[in-house]
Amino acid sequence: MAEIELLVSNDKMTVHVNLIKDSTPLQIEQSEVYSLLSKHGITFGIKRDVILQMIANRDDMFFPLLIAEGESPKKGEDGFIKLETVENKQDFQSNEVLNFRNVRQIPSVKAGQLVATIYPSRPGNPGRNVLGHPIAAMNGKPYPMVVGKNIVETNGQLYATMDGQISLSGKKISVLPVFEVNGDVNLKTGNIDFIGNVTIRGNVPSDYVIKAGGDISIYGIVEGAQIEAGGSIYISGGIVGFAKASIRAKGDIIASYMNQCQVHAGKNIEVTGSILHSVCFATGNVHSLTGSIIGGLISAGHHVTAKDVGNASHTKTEIQIGMIDRYTEDEKRIREEMDAIKAQLQKVMLILRTLSEKYKRTSTLSEDEILLLKRDKLTQTELTKKLELLDSELMELSSKQKEVAANSVIATGNLYPNVYIQFGKYKRIINQLFHHVKAQLVNKEISIDIYSEK
Repeated sequence: MAEIELLVSNDKMTVHVNLIKDSTPLQIEQSEVYSLLSKHGITFGIKRDVILQMIANRDDMFFPLLIAEGESPKKGEDGFIKLETVENKQDFQSNEVLNFRNVRQIPSVKAGQLVATIYPSRPGNPGRNVLGHPIAAMNGKPYPMVVGKNIVETNGQLYATMDGQISLSGKKISVLPVFEVNGDVNLKTGNIDFIGNVTIRGNVPSDYVIKAGGDISIYGIVEGAQIEAGGSIYISGGIVGFAKASIRAKGDIIASYMNQCQVHAGKNIEVTGSILHSVCFATGNVHSLTGSIIGGLISAGHHVTAKDVGNASHTKTEIQIGMIDRYTEDEKRIREEMDAIKAQLQKVMLILRTLSEKYKRTSTLSEDEILLLKRDKLTQTELTKKLELLDSELMELSSKQKEVAANSVIATGNLYPNVYIQFGKYKRIINQLFHHVKAQLVNKEISIDIYSEK
């Protein structure tokens, strides 16, 4: 009889059978296998067909042989939001950035119109190990939507409370009024400071100031002006900044090209042409897929992509990746907000507990106490929701901090000498010409390798 042993993995998810030594007759008994499985408490995921095949064709099998396998848990589906407007139906998963390039034609809505539906997360499916013990599954994350201005939520559906345009900023969705200029900004229009979305169907000359609480769409050229948006900015004609243009948005900034300007984006910067002698900061990515990045400073949280970085004249060009300091500041801000909410929640809970104990003793409360009880219960619910959202932000921030190793600088054309690349505190000055490469931080050194799109 062949002597066998079972090899059970540490996580109790797999069982292999192995031969120790051979004796005559050279045969494995089925009863021996099942007896060993029973002795080790193996009850789930037994591969009976494999055992039969092993007994019938022992000499053709490769040992150790997998004869039992547990079932891994399956993570639940994350919640998502779906825009319901006719002009632009989109689904956004909870981990997906609401990208302004997908909403260049900003949807208009009427009061009472359904704007979006929030679909709930789904629970995960638990697994089992080979001992038959359940393995808990991670549930999907709810979509952390923040209801913005002029939006009301009813059973997961978001409705507009006024006529206007949809504005997406981070996880916040709002409906904002629209201010439209049918031509260039000039002395007649003056500077613009508007609570909603701003659309300018012309150019913005130097020294003008355009501010919007929502998105700004400019269908012309921006010169040395100041543009600031609470949402995203789209400039179809590009920016000729004369070293004094300032463009700031909490969302994305999209333009045909950028020349001699300062640009700050809360999300991504996307340019169809080139970025020349500019200072650009983006929490997300900076993309200039068909153009060059020449001169100036480009700082991105994750990736910088361009056809060429630098030029044949060896113009000094700085690229910084990984906004570690920004992450630290954001983490500090979130934790301070959470501490303040927890302190406020503690006070509310104390009042609720005091009123509850009084009701247990006396079976009665005054009208003022009943109103206070109702108000503080609502406050408790609101504070708990805020705390959950901040906790979700903190987890997302922690995840971003761990993604530094995947960050990159990609030049699909040429990477020229005198380009300064920095990942956090690690720096490298490019001193030779590279073609079609990706720069990444590997083992505390900036590595440059051939870029593969796979």
